[in-house]
Amino acid sequence: MKNTLRANTHKYRLFEWLKMGKSITTKQAGDMLGNQDLQGTIRDLKPYCEEIGMPIKWKDTKVGTRFFKKNGDIKYATVRVYYIDTNDIIHKLTNY
Repeated sequence: MKNTLRANTHKYRLFEWLKMGKSITTKQAGDMLGNQDLQGTIRDLKPYCEEIGMPIKWKDTKVGTRFFKKNGDIKYATVRVYYIDTNDIIHKLTNY
């Protein structure tokens, strides 16, 4: 596998974003990075991140929607949030 990412690509921008300790959702990827296929970019980036010791992780989070149930309660949706664990980042940076 290549040891570098080409600058100004979806993979590069996403990796830089995650490397800063930020998390991202599909909506945020579209709005902030111009990436309309986050899952595809994650799939392509995952082997690189695992090779360098900073694997991409995810968690599913419940978020409220703008819709309501008949009884007036808010409806929820599940959103996948991708991130690189900050412990992995610190470990990688201190072991150069």
